[in-house]
Amino acid sequence: MLAILLEGDPAESGGRIDRSTGECRPAFTDELGPGPEAEEDDDPERWLYVPALGSRAGYRDMELFIEEVEDAALADRLRIAIGGRGAFRRFKDVLAGDKRAWSRYHRFGDERQRGRARAWLAEEGYCPRASPSS
Repeated sequence: MLAILLEGDPAESGGRIDRSTGECRPAFTDELGPGPEAEEDDDPERWLYVPALGSRAGYRDMELFIEEVEDAALADRLRIAIGGRGAFRRFKDVLAGDKRAWSRYHRFGDERQRGRARAWLAEEGYCPRASPSS
């Protein structure tokens, strides 16, 4: 969830993390109005603001993935797909035709997103750790 908040549209997204539980809340949930926890929600010591940094890193993931695609025809179609507005949708549409490439891209992209989220937490002074059940 943190990765999703970080890669959202800077004009519309972002959110915060509950420092005590690690729960991530998108900014739009704050706009729904005060609930029963309103006093706790205003505690600046409890919450860490998460900025929305945009999709540039996600776009770079697509470029890097294309470099690893061994099928030259698929790589060419993917390069064409990422040109201009709507690049993410076209890229995914091309990948949808190849189940193996689709699966590989999702593993690749998910790992890169988690890495960026871990790096952001480290920059903020936090060290992610595995949950006790891991």
